Amino acid sequence: MKRSRWYRAFSKQGSAEYRWLSLVCFSGLVIVSFLLFEQQIQGLLEHLGQSHPATPTQQLNLALLLVTLLILDVLLPVPSSMVALLAIALFGGIGGYLVIFIGLCLGALFGYGLGAGYFRLLSNRLNIRHRQQAALAHPLSTLSLICLRGVPVLAETSVVAAGMQRYPLRQFLVVTTLANAGLALAYGAIGTALLEQNAWLVAILASMVLPGLFLGARSLFKAYRLNSRNDAEHTLHGRFEVSYDYPVVFTDHVFDPDNACLHQQLTRLQDGPVKVLVFADEQLLQCRSPLLQQIDDYFSAHAADLHLQTAPFPVPAGESSKRPEVLQQLYEQLLQQGMDRHGYVLALGGGATLDAVGYACATFHRGIRLIRIPTTVLAQNDAGIGVKNGINAFEQKNLLGTFCPATAVINDFQLLDSLSYRDQIAGLAEAIKVAAIKDARFFQWMEQQADALARFEPQASRYAIRRCAELHLGHITGAGDPFERGNGRPLDYGHWAAHKLEKLSQHRLRHGEAVAVGMALDALYANARGLLGDSECERLLRLLLKLGFSLCPPELLLKDSQGRLLVLLGLEEFRQHLGGELSIPMLSRMGESLDVHEIDPALMEQALQRLSSCTCPELDGIRSCAQ
Repeated sequence: MKRSRWYRAFSKQGSAEYRWLSLVCFSGLVIVSFLLFEQQIQGLLEHLGQSHPATPTQQLNLALLLVTLLILDVLLPVPSSMVALLAIALFGGIGGYLVIFIGLCLGALFGYGLGAGYFRLLSNRLNIRHRQQAALAHPLSTLSLICLRGVPVLAETSVVAAGMQRYPLRQFLVVTTLANAGLALAYGAIGTALLEQNAWLVAILASMVLPGLFLGARSLFKAYRLNSRNDAEHTLHGRFEVSYDYPVVFTDHVFDPDNACLHQQLTRLQDGPVKVLVFADEQLLQCRSPLLQQIDDYFSAHAADLHLQTAPFPVPAGESSKRPEVLQQLYEQLLQQGMDRHGYVLALGGGATLDAVGYACATFHRGIRLIRIPTTVLAQNDAGIGVKNGINAFEQKNLLGTFCPATAVINDFQLLDSLSYRDQIAGLAEAIKVAAIKDARFFQWMEQQADALARFEPQASRYAIRRCAELHLGHITGAGDPFERGNGRPLDYGHWAAHKLEKLSQHRLRHGEAVAVGMALDALYANARGLLGDSECERLLRLLLKLGFSLCPPELLLKDSQGRLLVLLGLEEFRQHLGGELSIPMLSRMGESLDVHEIDPALMEQALQRLSSCTCPELDGIRSCAQ
């Protein structure tokens, strides 16, 4: 069936040629209308403003006239804001609102019809060929259609453009109706409030300002959307989580062929044969001469599943293992033995050895499997449990390192037999630390078992090591910051001074011994600041001294050429280590701590002097130090 020209013009199949020409024609029509009719329309509005319709018929006629003016605003220079204000003045709030709303809606539909039909027919009359590429470069958006409803000239142009661009008619009606309802309500509310106060001039100004507010709001929103769009176009956001299974196993005689503990950990992620390379503290190998044979016998007994690549490779003991040249040797061994991500490295030794081997494993092939077998008290209850690895460089402790959890940790209490008494006791400092900041009942237990712990009796020592490891593991897995992204680190209690003292003593002081001094110093400082009570401070000092710790090593009083106490320089070094704000954990009561971000140098020096007076182990002298 043959369709009429008007049907084809309004259909979606209508031509879309040279829309810019239609807009030019429309703009010319508006300009001509301003030149021809502006004075007449202004005069008409002034006359209507002075009229007072008395009969319902006169009121209806006047209302229809105002609605017509709002409709013709698309073509004629009708100030819609003035018409709206006049409607409020003549018909009141509700009547004026209805006049404005009906006029705006019919005007929008009229403009849409002009865009969809009249200008397309004009293009056809001009015999302009269909060219899709001549369409408007930026199609009208729904947001623009809404925001432009209150803007002079642009309001009319937007509805005409919507018709030309074949904006869906149903959606157009919904959008413009809602926008017109809001615009009419705004005109009505402002006009009513101002006219009730006889502020006619102010009302006129307000009616002129309101469209400007619409335009400003649109510009701001458009800028916001543009920035958001640019961010979305140039930024890809991804988020993922990595889950770690981190077993800490307690056993005895780990290299006994009948002990299935190590075999289970080496084969739980893959079925045999598994390549294994062992790095061991050279001092451990010297002190436990049967250990090499025990390791060889163990892997011989499990040869079907496990393959020991070579004899255990010795690693220098203590902090000497955390040197770049030792790290280079570890890399060479890993490469020579063909280790890959499916093999395992066993690290046997104290905290320093575990740190160095852990760093090598975390960075070789971007990470290979590691099982830690700590052989010191300090490593079994603290260093071996953590997820940190690192070496010393540029005279800075742990300057280079990673956060990389081991595949498993196996604590064998029998490996502690060869330790010197000094090393056995030094490791208990970390147990005191974690008890003081996290578990008041554990601290009380240590006070009650102080004599047994001082003799390193197996039953008490086993429990202290296990409970300390449990608290450390609980903090790492439950505190929400295992990789230390933030500054708050309660497990570093006493460590800012400890790191400095270790360095000043050239590692004559064991780490645990230095931590004991650091805890005592911070407890006295917290006591001086009123953060920690006298009795709680006394309890900590008493337990440290009862276990045999010396709280005033000679390094504590060393000074530089300017007379400054060198240990206090460790505060700034610790802040740099944190990488931002200084955050020092301080004991507030037994089992609880808080972070202090500023240290009073005078009070800290005073605490240091008080600590230096606590050189005698007699318990009667402690109370005077803690007061």
